[in-house]
Amino acid sequence: MTDPSQSTNNIFLFLSCFILAVFISSLHFIPPLVGVFIILLGFAVLVGNKIVERVVTREVLLIFLALLSFGLGVLRYDVKDFHIPELFFETQVGEKISFQGIVVSEPEKKNETTRFVVSSLKEKILVSTDIYSAVQYGDRVVVSGKLKVPEEIEGEDGRTFNYPEYLAKDGIYYTTSFARVEIVSSGHGNVLKHFLYDIKHSLVGKMRNILAEPESSLLAGLVVSGKDALPIGIIDEFRRSGIVHIVVLSGYNITIIADFIRKFFAQVFLKLRFFGLLGAFAGKGPQIAAGASILGVLGFIFMTGAEATVVRAGIMVLVVIVAKLFGRQYSQSRALVSAAFLMILENPKILVFDTSFQLSFLATLALIYVSPVVEKYLMCIPNKIGERTMLSTTIATQIVVLPYLVYIMGNFSLVSLPANILVLLVIPITMLAGFTASLLAYVSTALAWPFSYVSHLLLAWILGVSHILGNLHFSAINVQAFPFWITLIVYLVLFIIWKRLRNGHLLVK
Repeated sequence: MTDPSQSTNNIFLFLSCFILAVFISSLHFIPPLVGVFIILLGFAVLVGNKIVERVVTREVLLIFLALLSFGLGVLRYDVKDFHIPELFFETQVGEKISFQGIVVSEPEKKNETTRFVVSSLKEKILVSTDIYSAVQYGDRVVVSGKLKVPEEIEGEDGRTFNYPEYLAKDGIYYTTSFARVEIVSSGHGNVLKHFLYDIKHSLVGKMRNILAEPESSLLAGLVVSGKDALPIGIIDEFRRSGIVHIVVLSGYNITIIADFIRKFFAQVFLKLRFFGLLGAFAGKGPQIAAGASILGVLGFIFMTGAEATVVRAGIMVLVVIVAKLFGRQYSQSRALVSAAFLMILENPKILVFDTSFQLSFLATLALIYVSPVVEKYLMCIPNKIGERTMLSTTIATQIVVLPYLVYIMGNFSLVSLPANILVLLVIPITMLAGFTASLLAYVSTALAWPFSYVSHLLLAWILGVSHILGNLHFSAINVQAFPFWITLIVYLVLFIIWKRLRNGHLLVK
């Protein structure tokens, strides 16, 4: 009979070696023939052991699994990285050209431009044009501009951004800036995406009907649309105070929001059970709360247009919700690793070149492992409406994500932790009140008024916190580029502290 723990270790070894191969391939090109050779070597070791020993030993089985998964990881990355340039575009790089295609992404207003992706002749081109462009998803357009191949971006702080690989992960290999765009026709995109974007735009319109600026833009940023509509001055204040993630729809932000949705429904059903309002369903409170949480997270994903960033972060939280039904932490860990593996298998370039994936993974790790430890040391704080749990979640995610954010961004906010505590605790209520007001506005503006007033007060609080803390002269410092091994050392120190806190060795007397 197979030992379950051995099977688990074998699976973990397989996944780890696959991910390691993808990681190494992301940094250094490994030819496909090398991947094939590694796989054949694994089978040779397995067959040789079978012939000599008449039985496959555990050590040889582990070597076989490691070689097999490593070789498969190399081949999977090479398949994703393989790209045959379309001859028309390859010969026109550096020239001003005109081409026709379909807009396959939602246009984004950013830095006084409108950016979107056009699919033409099996190539995807990132187009930047006038900020007042009326282009929408699914439009057939004629684009005129100078074709370029993206290049690495050197920052003033010494950091290098691998822009070509960042775009290549989404199949984009060309860009054109300051382009002239002419709309030929509309309605050529995916029907479901059209439907989702229509809902999103309609919801944002209602938000602007019931709230003044900048509160309406902030609510839209929190719920569906990111930071596009916010004035640059407010964005700078958010960045200096360390809370810009709440309106960027990054993996980090979405993971926190999705977990808040889960905890909100858990608290709701806990209260209903306490007051005996669940009736015959009293014994199924956790299952009902989990089901409601899943629907809430799925609803949030759809409201944002089901962008890849949101979907990946949502999947990570969904697998944790499902795993929590089993009541064991290792189930959550397995679910998280499995979800990460499947996402890397689908698109191996996200492992190194998608910051949002990395942040959502770190944030989810914080929710599983660090948040319960932090909450244990906050027992003096009441938890009537889940405030202690939310506070521990905020602190845990900040601690885990901050070192990596400093490494990639170079901006260290000295007021980040207090700002996030003051802001994130009201985010779920703000989103709920604002979303409810927006839905009621479809029926009557008068019905929406009480909820819109509450959301206005909460949004004003968020803006006030960012304004006061973000304008302190010591609010943020710029950190020059440093090697990644320093970040690893920081995480090693955090791991040791976490281990001791979990075991109760650092309890405050």
